[in-house]
Amino acid sequence: MRGYAQVAVAAVLWGTLGLAARRIFAAGLTPFEGATWRATGAFALLLLYCLVADRGALRISRRDLPLLAAYGAVSIAGFMTVYFTAIGLTTVATAAVLLYTAPAWVVVLARVFFGEPMTPMKTAAVALAFVGCALVIGAVGSGAVRLTAGGLLAGLGAGLTYALYSIFGKTALRRLSPMPTVVYTLGFGALFLLAAGGGLPPLPRAGLGPLLYVIIFPTALAYLLYIGGLRWIEAGRASVVATLEPVVAALGGAFLLREPFGIVQWIGAALVLAGVVLVQGEQFVRRPPRSR
Repeated sequence: MRGYAQVAVAAVLWGTLGLAARRIFAAGLTPFEGATWRATGAFALLLLYCLVADRGALRISRRDLPLLAAYGAVSIAGFMTVYFTAIGLTTVATAAVLLYTAPAWVVVLARVFFGEPMTPMKTAAVALAFVGCALVIGAVGSGAVRLTAGGLLAGLGAGLTYALYSIFGKTALRRLSPMPTVVYTLGFGALFLLAAGGGLPPLPRAGLGPLLYVIIFPTALAYLLYIGGLRWIEAGRASVVATLEPVVAALGGAFLLREPFGIVQWIGAALVLAGVVLVQGEQFVRRPPRSR
């Protein structure tokens, strides 16, 4: 259960991101500028920690650098770019629905690259989680979903690059521990974002507090927990557990910001939880027989 707990806590932390991000954007930063500060700040924080307390985590082989550079380019810089593009070309709800095709991408890719089985229970868990996410974010029956060709491609690209975070992470963990994996991935991701944006934008004083929260908890700590969880469980299972994120985000909005959370959202949350329970319970149902 250790890996499931780590991934679940990471998902809860990611679920708090939106509440803090609203304050950051209200202070004057754009989503892309916020993403640049997020990646750069988390990298700087973890780098400082390693320099003070764990310098050995920074020592990696040169042959690992191309993988980590691709990891940062695709799953940090690339993901943030295509996701914001999808929002611009469609709606927030549409982009979010397409983003949560990620577990399906992960299950397929994990089968190809790692030989993880595509069982009926895992497939059902992915379907439950996807439908649940769509209900939680209010994309069903509300007219909030609008598709264009460009928006569809960008949204699916967001789901794929989000999914590749698990695939790259599982690959990196074959040779590296979670700390260097996250430090270098964030470092390369920040580098690409800084290059694309022309450097760090000015930070309004009002955005400092929520930005520090985002850097520490939903980024540095959450990424370490998620990658740490991947050491213990399959990538496909981890991706389903991570769909707790929109449930936490919606509940946080309901209780803290008085945002609507009706019966449809409760049904969606129940479906997500059912998917999470199903994907965890399968390992106990399908235990191999004892040798005699």
